[in-house]
Amino acid sequence: MTSHTEQLIDSLFQPWQKGSSPGVQVLIRRSGRDIYEKCFGLANLEHNIPITPSTTFHVASISKQFTVLAALLLWKDGLLNPDSDIREYAGDLISFDEPVSVRQIMNNVSGLRDQWELLFMRGIKINDSITMEDVNTSLKMQKHLNFPPQSAYLYSNMGFHLLAVIVERLSGMTFPEFAARRIFEPLGMNHTMVRSSSSQIIPGLAYSYQDEGNGTYYYNPLNYSLYGPTSVNTCARDLRLMLDEYIRPQKFDSEIIDLMKAPAILSDGSAAEYCGGLMTHQLHGLTVYEHGGADAAYRGHVLCIPEKELEIIMLSNSTSLLMSKLAKQAACLILGLPGCEEPEIPAEGLTAPRAGRFLSSRPDDPQFVEILERDGSFFMKREYGETRLIPTEHGGWQVGTLEESLFFQEGKLQYRLPSRVIPMTEALSPARGALRPGLYREPETSMEFTVEETSQGYSISMLRYGSAPFFSNEKGEIAFSFGPDFTMYVRQEDDRIILDGYRVKNLTAVRQ
Repeated sequence: MTSHTEQLIDSLFQPWQKGSSPGVQVLIRRSGRDIYEKCFGLANLEHNIPITPSTTFHVASISKQFTVLAALLLWKDGLLNPDSDIREYAGDLISFDEPVSVRQIMNNVSGLRDQWELLFMRGIKINDSITMEDVNTSLKMQKHLNFPPQSAYLYSNMGFHLLAVIVERLSGMTFPEFAARRIFEPLGMNHTMVRSSSSQIIPGLAYSYQDEGNGTYYYNPLNYSLYGPTSVNTCARDLRLMLDEYIRPQKFDSEIIDLMKAPAILSDGSAAEYCGGLMTHQLHGLTVYEHGGADAAYRGHVLCIPEKELEIIMLSNSTSLLMSKLAKQAACLILGLPGCEEPEIPAEGLTAPRAGRFLSSRPDDPQFVEILERDGSFFMKREYGETRLIPTEHGGWQVGTLEESLFFQEGKLQYRLPSRVIPMTEALSPARGALRPGLYREPETSMEFTVEETSQGYSISMLRYGSAPFFSNEKGEIAFSFGPDFTMYVRQEDDRIILDGYRVKNLTAVRQ
């Protein structure tokens, strides 16, 4: 690597190179040799502890590849058939009628509803000490799938929870024990473990800090007592040992690695972007295998291009920057490729910013944005605070120091994130008669909520969440939000309300 390329890669992490801030651990490897390894920022702001190569990070969904690997090791042991119905291994947890295979859950084409929204609907919050049994209960309560298995791709953490349960039942070990004995120890991943309890001490763990772009970092706790889709704690030096296997398998059977790298083929013959615990796509004609991770304020990304023997690992304890974007930018710099495409900047019909609420339209994931005005300045309401909007040369408004911009148009808002643009419209009060007041219950989650008619429109009330207004967009689609983790569209059908979230679809609440 030339010194110029090194400087360009350094510049990707510029926000973490000044002052007291969280940061990132970076390792880039090519042809079996580490060519770039640096750490920026602090692992602990309270005690001014810097991030080092031995700092450990919760890597969230990067964990999924290890869960798939564990299941496939049992396949090679003759204990598991990837194409068998999951009922063969965990029938007591299944209440829906459709057959679903182990392969389908590892490929994210099972139709299983995602565990997080199901938990929120039960009144369990993201910062509760959520346990494996909490998720088992949500799984057992599912009576229907989002869609027929293999007909579509939709990310489902629930599938990887179930995969971990199956590994435990077939191996006779806890999943953390199995992963340690059969994966981490053979690879020499000596600083890696699966966290099984929120009370468990993780040596050298970086703390998690939310960045809302307003100059203040907020401690964002992680209280999970579960694993399968998440909860591997590790460092970049250990993760490179796993990525080596995707280029040249040495510790694991090449058939296992090939299956992990094989994209799912949907029932219409098209290929999905998900493989087995890995995602795949093309970057300037090169096949990339990668996966990101996001829990609390932890953000991470691993990227592997076997054809170029290139591995990139970035682990952060902050939401400041998008790791997947940085990983691709680093890959392009090292390989001398053109830069990555940026989301298009809206250029027509732009207006001055204005206070108000804005709602996304389907099929976008449910999103609310609230803009506030004080003394002529505009702020975006965030989960942990408020962030000033700063005018940009393109006619948009940057959200503080974040890689997010807002472009105001007549009756509309374009919300530009680092990887996409979400079109939104002004959030209005639903038309009178759009909802029917009363107490509703959804049986697959035991969710109970009350719809009330108010002078401003309609509101929803729910234990542990309080009350929130319903809003509609220009299409008349109605939604409520109890924060960024729990936002759902609703539609009234006689005495029923149909609920659709990001990864849970078509749940029916009945008026009591």
